[in-house]
Amino acid sequence: MSEAVQDDGRRWVEEVTRDAVRHFAWGVGDDNPLWLDPEYAAGSRWRELLAPPCFPYAVHETSVAPGYLGRRRRYRSAEWVWLDAIRLGAVLTPRIRLEDCDTTGEVVRQRGRVEFGEPGSPRVWARVLCERPPETETLVSTSAGRYSGEELAEIETSVLGETRRGAEPRWFEETEEGAVLPPRTKGPLSIMDLVAWCAGALGVPPAEAPRCEGGLVDEVATGPQLVSWCAHLLSDWAGDDAFLHRLAVEIDALPGLGTTTSIRGVVERRRETGPIRAVDVALEAVDRDERPLAKGNAVVLLPSRATGPVPLPLAREIDTP
Repeated sequence: MSEAVQDDGRRWVEEVTRDAVRHFAWGVGDDNPLWLDPEYAAGSRWRELLAPPCFPYAVHETSVAPGYLGRRRRYRSAEWVWLDAIRLGAVLTPRIRLEDCDTTGEVVRQRGRVEFGEPGSPRVWARVLCERPPETETLVSTSAGRYSGEELAEIETSVLGETRRGAEPRWFEETEEGAVLPPRTKGPLSIMDLVAWCAGALGVPPAEAPRCEGGLVDEVATGPQLVSWCAHLLSDWAGDDAFLHRLAVEIDALPGLGTTTSIRGVVERRRETGPIRAVDVALEAVDRDERPLAKGNAVVLLPSRATGPVPLPLAREIDTP
């Protein structure tokens, strides 16, 4: 089963502008100067500001789950593929396709694909699984009790101590299997965090909608927000000269108000495909009590001392191992 789905035309963002990029980056909590500082970006290999990898969420939330309006929709997994960087001025028109719809027990599972770019040659796309269960419960992780002053100080120290690779190339030859990525800390999740995400990615839901686009009636981070946090970890670790090619995330639970989320990663494998030098990274997101929120994997292309910069745009999707 594969069929085109009509775009309702209600998009918060259509063109990659400096303002749109800034609002999205703020919504993710990502202050990378490659997205925000024109002078800094001009000195990079890109010579201009870029958008964060998950910026297309501001154009389309990527859920492809038509029908079943009496059932809440759960955003359960997303796999993103990028063939090129997202530059200012690009118009990201989405093309939406429902690829499969089946029922497992009482749960309707809908898989779709959203492409961004020229028809027939998209530069970015996402494959997404949504579920529509019959019950109304949500998969939400909430903070267990109040934070002590010491705990809040530890969280603040963790956030303020975060660093990024930035302009220093992360060379493929110097990246070892088993290397641990410095984690990103998100939280404690507040109403302002949710407002910032909505301002950057979702906009205002239609007045007639009984619930938000993500099917949530709780005050929680959305699935796309959690996926974007994973991309934030990877871009900070990889540096300006690297390129995030693939990101796949499976969502177990969504962070609720008061939740502090830790996004972690480890290099599992290094591999070479022609002139491409890639590393496979395993990811996990856990809450304050180490309960799993999401797990995933990514393919990051790194510059090489032997073969030079990452060759972009890519001609095709790189096969996964």
